[in-house]
Amino acid sequence: MTGRGRKAAASDTGRDLVDGLTSAWRREMPEVDLAVVELTRRAARLGVILQDRLAECLAAWELTRADFSVLNVLRGSGSPFEMRPSELRVRLLLSSGGVSNVLSRLQRLGYLERRPDARDGRGWLVRLTPEGVDTAEATMRAWAAAQTELYRGVTDRQASSASAALREVLLAIGDNEPQPPRSRSSPAADDTALTKAE
Repeated sequence: MTGRGRKAAASDTGRDLVDGLTSAWRREMPEVDLAVVELTRRAARLGVILQDRLAECLAAWELTRADFSVLNVLRGSGSPFEMRPSELRVRLLLSSGGVSNVLSRLQRLGYLERRPDARDGRGWLVRLTPEGVDTAEATMRAWAAAQTELYRGVTDRQASSASAALREVLLAIGDNEPQPPRSRSSPAADDTALTKAE
């Protein structure tokens, strides 16, 4: 079984932080099914660890996690690295105002530009500038390296198994992939609302 690097030292007890948090509840309320509670707590714990590491990783660029998410989604969309604000919003789980604030900040930094959608006079498109593309790629490489270091004690099999299990859980609770971006000729009235809110 291949690994990702040197294996981290195992805990003496084989218990994680969540085990400690739920042990008392198992004793006090044995009738409560804590399986889903443990799943939620472990997912939340991993999320906190990852968000903290990502913030550390982005410090060199003075970018926020939301900044990184926008750059990441736009760069990952492929050339010409552009989307409607509403398409970004459903992929970032941010409010209209939240998306607008991040876009304005990235525009001031010179990482993206906004322009009217030529095929729909009511809508707007946001596109990465060349500097935005370079920054998106640099931060993604740095974050990938940081994750490799973080997961150095996790084997490839463990990573694949955990990822597959989490996918099943997310699909089971309705967290499905968003629809592909709409044709550039389709209406985008909600994008007009986004730009008016700025």
